Amino acid sequence: NTMMSVPSLYGYASVIFNHPAFNDYIATLSKLVIWSSAVHQLTFVLVSSISFAKAEVQDAGLLFLSCISHYIAESILNDQGTTEEIVSTTIVALGIATASLGLVLMLMGKFNCATAVSYLPLPVVGGYLAFIGYFCVVAGAGLCISKSMVDGNFFTDIQMLFDKQSLILALPGLVSGLIMMLISRYAK
Repeated sequence: NTMMSVPSLYGYASVIFNHPAFNDYIATLSKLVIWSSAVHQLTFVLVSSISFAKAEVQDAGLLFLSCISHYIAESILNDQGTTEEIVSTTIVALGIATASLGLVLMLMGKFNCATAVSYLPLPVVGGYLAFIGYFCVVAGAGLCISKSMVDGNFFTDIQMLFDKQSLILALPGLVSGLIMMLISRYAK
């Protein structure tokens, strides 16, 4: 699993830290994402009550981490801050947010509150999952064309792909994603 996880984590780091302010620090931030993933996996395996437990970083959290880091970068830049302030504030904020979520999830599991999720209406869950899917496609296309596509809206995201060079760069990733989706859906 490590052979598959590490390249994915580099992609996750690029999605989380998609603001141009992070470009000079992306190598270090990518290593931080890999380290935090290792800590997450180790903690999950050691603390879980299930003997065969295995943990992997999921793509659903990317949406929130990316939005948080982008918002922090924009806010600090608007206040004439430095990139060092952006990076340090973002790392601390993402660490606190992630640790807080982990604590809440552990408490929900300890007190058997996970069944509360079953009370969410199906359209709410479906909409959330659909947006995560859209976000992952847009983030993946953005990685293919080396431009952040997650800070705009649907029309500006799609408009970027009308550029011939961007479309040529994004096409292999989009076609590969479509093929993988079809195989996973229809292969028996």
